[in-house]
Amino acid sequence: MIYLLRCNSILSDSRVLKYISYYKETGQEYRVVGWDRTNEGVNIDKGILYKKKTGYRVGGFKAAYYRVLWMLFVITKLFQSKEISTIHACDLDTAFPAALYKRLINRKVNVVFDIFDWYSDNLGDQNKLIRYGFKYMEKFTINEVDEIIICEPERREQIPYKLRKEPLVFPNIPAFSNYDFLKSDNVLAFNNKLITISYVGGFVNDRFLKELLRLVDEQLANLLIAGYGEEDIEEICRSLRGHDNFKYLGKVPYQRGLQIMYNSDCIYAMYCKVSRNNVFAAPNKYYESMLLGKPIISTKGTILEKKILSNEMGYVIDEDYNELKRLVCQFDRQDIMRKGQNAHKLWDEQFQNYSKVFLHNDYQKIII
Repeated sequence: MIYLLRCNSILSDSRVLKYISYYKETGQEYRVVGWDRTNEGVNIDKGILYKKKTGYRVGGFKAAYYRVLWMLFVITKLFQSKEISTIHACDLDTAFPAALYKRLINRKVNVVFDIFDWYSDNLGDQNKLIRYGFKYMEKFTINEVDEIIICEPERREQIPYKLRKEPLVFPNIPAFSNYDFLKSDNVLAFNNKLITISYVGGFVNDRFLKELLRLVDEQLANLLIAGYGEEDIEEICRSLRGHDNFKYLGKVPYQRGLQIMYNSDCIYAMYCKVSRNNVFAAPNKYYESMLLGKPIISTKGTILEKKILSNEMGYVIDEDYNELKRLVCQFDRQDIMRKGQNAHKLWDEQFQNYSKVFLHNDYQKIII
């Protein structure tokens, strides 16, 4: 049996949902261990959920304390199971308990470490003791696991340890059997001639979102925005609800998020370079822009910059409001359409079957 571990409520995690869909498609036995951090009473088929409620972003020793409790929950559930053959652990806070379980309890279990973010690169301003603890866990985990998966080939640069074998690369590519759900939704339309930008994702202060919301307040663009997170960003969204160029849709399922982006002209995916993980960001939105045929707006100095520019499928700017404003004011609909067509051509030529091929071939070999 496969145990899939991820420290969120699962239902909005498109990468994890792809693995679950594959298990169902191929009739493989599995369990999912997740964390319902908002304690909303989430239920998941074959799911085991940790119910400890936490804030959206908590730092310092309090955050470390919550993570330790979560990891204790994970390892307890692993200890209680008698049927595990493979553990697929997403990120360090599930991979470390899995590696510990392998070292102490079951040397035969197969552990796959799926690296969504390199954990210690998010700890720049944390206490030295916390940083040391997590770096130790990273090194221990890398040495114990059987296989590693990363989101983009460039992310290999983030791993400062020698690996026994090269990691597999599985980008954050959408994967559905059909896309009828994308069909136009009149609720999402605006009754004006402004360009419509969409953002679907976490409301965090390193996504250049307050500047995006300022565009709305100055009536320079339409905005479709969905997600949740930092209270100050949510408050700005609530305050803008009276604007006729703004639609705030709250927390939405993944398919609804794709539909929202499909009904926009451009997809917003800025990543402020305050975190090294943001420099190496491998966002779903890059591949979603290909699927949907919409150009993407992102940040200079990240691994996305070269990909966007070389494929002529979007726009890259510095983290500067005046540059964002200038870009939006100079938008040309024909150029937007051309870049969207370039993006969709790349999808057709390289990525529409990538997930299926990867899961049925490379992935299946490492979970047997």
